[in-house]
Amino acid sequence: MSIHKISSRKIGLEIEEEACEYLRRNQYHVICRNFVSRYGEIDIVAFDETALVFIEVRYRRRGALVTPAESVTSRKLQRLKLAIRDFLYKHTETVGHFESIRVDLCSVTDSMDKGNRRGDAAELDFQITKGILGF
Repeated sequence: MSIHKISSRKIGLEIEEEACEYLRRNQYHVICRNFVSRYGEIDIVAFDETALVFIEVRYRRRGALVTPAESVTSRKLQRLKLAIRDFLYKHTETVGHFESIRVDLCSVTDSMDKGNRRGDAAELDFQITKGILGF
């Protein structure tokens, strides 16, 4: 066992930071991160042209049993939908600036080996799936 064990939460925060940078390079403008509601958490809130976009970030090692997309359960989608409604209720002034609302998935994989808890940023692979949840 490694002395330098890194918590899953810390890895998640690092992956979300890398995802934000990727999204910025792809014309998303991040408004807020880790919005917490009694219903759940929204990883990233951003806008892309005229759409307000709620982004779920999912990370899996390459070769994991399920892909990042497959790890999003119907229960998670329901909780995400409720958290988004809570966000919209609490930020009504923000919503009026956008023509539409969209929910995207940012899938992140890497080629992590057993010696490292997380691969280098250069080894991360990002994929955006737009419109994973009707709103």
